[in-house]
Amino acid sequence: MRAPCILSFMLAAGLLTACANGPDSEVAASRTDPGDGLLRLAADVEAHGQDAAALSLYQRAATTTGATARAYVQLGDASLRAGQIGPAINAYRTALSKAPDDAEALLGLGSALMRQGKPEEALDALAQAAPIVKTAAAYDRLGIAQTLAGRLPEAQASFDSGLALAPNDLDLQTNWALAAALDGKDNAAVEKMRQVVQSPAADLRHRRDFVVLLGIIGRTDEARAAAPAGLSRRELQSLLDRAASIRAMATIKARAKALGTIVG
Repeated sequence: MRAPCILSFMLAAGLLTACANGPDSEVAASRTDPGDGLLRLAADVEAHGQDAAALSLYQRAATTTGATARAYVQLGDASLRAGQIGPAINAYRTALSKAPDDAEALLGLGSALMRQGKPEEALDALAQAAPIVKTAAAYDRLGIAQTLAGRLPEAQASFDSGLALAPNDLDLQTNWALAAALDGKDNAAVEKMRQVVQSPAADLRHRRDFVVLLGIIGRTDEARAAAPAGLSRRELQSLLDRAASIRAMATIKARAKALGTIVG
């Protein structure tokens, strides 16, 4: 399963408020949190494409005496964007040591653990974060973790919660369909994916995933007929062979893990 657009937090939310209130408010904020000025500077530097310099500033802000959980969350976000998964996890855990119920820290930690290939460890953090953050992306990440952990009814419920917020999200619909297929709900899965591939917004990736879904439920002829023009015969056969091997696996968790390597 995919986890599209991992971590897209609004880094500048605090900056916009401070700017609107003027310089005096910035001074007052810096007295409350000594790292605020560095966080604002880091966000500005990153907005101008200087990622390495921005990450260094986030690190400085987090190590400032009296740094808040927010500083560590932003350091975690920046580290994750830079592909530094271990440091991101450490930053989120430090944030949670300061503010155990911080939803963004929980979401970040769960997302980082997913990126590290540890969906079961990510579950608790994501399950706490999603109902608080209440975004389609948060429920999508939770559903993906639940799918990979073999908890398919819970995964479909999470995807449903995400779709209630973003009903036209094709990735969420696809993830719902794949979880349903793994759970033996073949007809519902196929119907959902037909809706996906008929959407004007569907691309080659979604049509490819439909082929995979049909393959793992054993509808090989339908899969061949559904193959998009952009898929070569060689790639189609490779997908069908891998789908057949997934179908033969003994456990849901094994099938879900293997499926995650070929979709998206």
